[in-house]
Amino acid sequence: MAEGRRVPPAEAEGPAEQERLGAERSLEALSLEGGAAGAGARQPGGRRATIASALELEGSVRRQGLLTHFVASNLQRKIQLSAASPIPPVDPAALRELVALAGQVAAQVDELLRSVHCGLQALTALSVGCIQTYRDGVESLGEAVDTSIRAMYTLVARCEELDLAMQPVPALARRIRDMKGTLERLEGLCK
Repeated sequence: MAEGRRVPPAEAEGPAEQERLGAERSLEALSLEGGAAGAGARQPGGRRATIASALELEGSVRRQGLLTHFVASNLQRKIQLSAASPIPPVDPAALRELVALAGQVAAQVDELLRSVHCGLQALTALSVGCIQTYRDGVESLGEAVDTSIRAMYTLVARCEELDLAMQPVPALARRIRDMKGTLERLEGLCK
């Protein structure tokens, strides 16, 4: 007989606890079946040996150190048998509502994509306009700088020409001073 603690129904609080209890009871049943199959002879390992024997009837058991690996035979059938409730039928009205909602979501996504597309086109046009304005500004700035450089070279050439034209001025200024001095002396003699 199993030595595990029995939980009264009042202590079972939820579905997880009830599932655990069901698994424990079915393990006990397997253990008892295995014990009965062994002709009532209790193995030296006690309950553990009985459970292992019962498991060997339901599939393959492999021991590796302290671990025991169990692979159930006909697992799909056991899963189908262990299902608590069958899948409920699908409500056609719910399906129609789901299809309608999916259509609305698809329409909203289409509208959103159209809006994003229009926004991206507007941003692209604005970006192209800014790039063209920048390009035009750079070109006109280049032209203005080029014109300014030409004007500066022209000014430098004119200044050089003026400097060449002004070279006789110092000699002329000396002659004027000499003439002024001569006039002052003549004036002094005339008095």
